[in-house]
Amino acid sequence: MNLRWTKAPVGEAIVDIVLSLNEQTLKLHGQETATASYSEVKPTLTTLEDIGLKIEEIEGQIKDIPGHQGRYLRSMVNSYRYFARSLQGDDIPYSEYILNIQELPSTLITEETISKQKELVEKGLTDLGYKGSLKEKADNWLADTIIAPDQVVAVAESMKKKSKMGTLQRVIGLPDEDGIDTIKSTRGVFWSGYSKYVGGYRGNLTFNIDRPWTEPILGQIMTHEGYPGHQAFYCRWDYLYKQGKLPLEASYYLINSPTNALFEGGPESALKFLGWDRDEQETEGVTLEAKQQYKVARDYIDFQRMAQTNACYLYNTNEMTKEESIDYMITVGNLTSIEANNCFRFYSDPVQKTYYPCYYYGRWMVGKAYDAIDKNKRADFFKVLYDTPHTTNTFIDAVSGLIGKDFQPFERVKTAKEDFVL
Repeated sequence: MNLRWTKAPVGEAIVDIVLSLNEQTLKLHGQETATASYSEVKPTLTTLEDIGLKIEEIEGQIKDIPGHQGRYLRSMVNSYRYFARSLQGDDIPYSEYILNIQELPSTLITEETISKQKELVEKGLTDLGYKGSLKEKADNWLADTIIAPDQVVAVAESMKKKSKMGTLQRVIGLPDEDGIDTIKSTRGVFWSGYSKYVGGYRGNLTFNIDRPWTEPILGQIMTHEGYPGHQAFYCRWDYLYKQGKLPLEASYYLINSPTNALFEGGPESALKFLGWDRDEQETEGVTLEAKQQYKVARDYIDFQRMAQTNACYLYNTNEMTKEESIDYMITVGNLTSIEANNCFRFYSDPVQKTYYPCYYYGRWMVGKAYDAIDKNKRADFFKVLYDTPHTTNTFIDAVSGLIGKDFQPFERVKTAKEDFVL
């Protein structure tokens, strides 16, 4: 029997809205946004106007639902409204879209924050024996660990078994039927890796070989897309729904909703969950030397993501041109030209521009939460992250409950221009 948080047909209508939004993004932009749906509900709303009217109807029916369930549902339905408005081109400030769709701040990452991350990268590369400027160290490190494009799939395949084993031992359980059927490469896309859930607990992974890959960086992205990242999330949710432990009202994943920071933040922290970048934890099949490489890669990706997220903000608030934002990423974040141009295509895309910030903020929100949790409460933390429907704000409150004090992943600093810093 399926779990419900609302009386019929409210739950069905919520899923209908989600799947109908997906139909609209497919029609308007050729993009899938409901990347998983576990119920038998089908889309019936054929226009954005129909979707808007249904949202108004549902808002009235969920406005008095108490507690966590009510907060979750109202936040989700509010995000559907703003997502629909973005699809119809409503002229709303970028920060308002991000706040209402993602429940995230939308502002510049400070120079101080970027400098601190840069220092971590510099130290890591120096400890590996590299000399010179940061760019010289990073470029030499990348050259030393580069993977030929035709070897990317083979290297990713070599990581699949041990990452799944680590997930089952350290993070969450998965049904026996779970698995990744294919790993392949592609070109011409703006993303680096993609996890496609096909149902029946199975998935496929694809990696973009237009961009350069190194073994340490591929390790980050492989665990992000596979285990304990997206494939683990998709499969776990499917299993929970079939077991009557995930409600109909949360039986899907929608790009551009306040669940995004968790769905990207968990995978962005996947290597940490496995212990692959933590010297103090024994990890079968991962040497101390490999852990040192993975830690540098994690710090380096975080450093680059700061430049990418700032470029996203500056472009979408009309403070930088395309060319200026690409140059910013290359200059500040040491991205290659292909990486910077792909990233621009990502955050300038009419659908993805309101999704992109969740990578950075999700990474730090989930990563900081994991670090704040006592080791003996890790199972409780993973239950919150993987098994409980949450928005950004309800997740923050849940972590506060686990640690017994306010959890503040985004610290607000009062300046001439209010900033969020990490």
